[in-house]
Amino acid sequence: MRLRIIIWFIQSLSIVERTDATFSLRLHIRQGLFIQVFIGELSDSLYFALIEANQRIFGIDKESGQWHIHPYENPHKHEPSDEELDPKPLLKFLSKVEKLIFEHDLL
Repeated sequence: MRLRIIIWFIQSLSIVERTDATFSLRLHIRQGLFIQVFIGELSDSLYFALIEANQRIFGIDKESGQWHIHPYENPHKHEPSDEELDPKPLLKFLSKVEKLIFEHDLL
């Protein structure tokens, strides 16, 4: 059985890279705005980034079991996060992106 989840602001999806240990994809929102997802199985890493004009404008990452955030106000900053995105990290990240879309008129 295949589960299909529809997120209203995602226009398309493309696989960027797939190896035995990594997986990277893009969720396209509009021209120049997309979500980059990277999963590293060997390193137990998970990276979510909202990208606009080839620059990260928001992100949440999990490295070595620890979550950290790159806030919208300062995406180059690397802050530890008390909030866990498990058990459904992608859906929780998409929820945060949806909020940013409305707050910052990104569409």
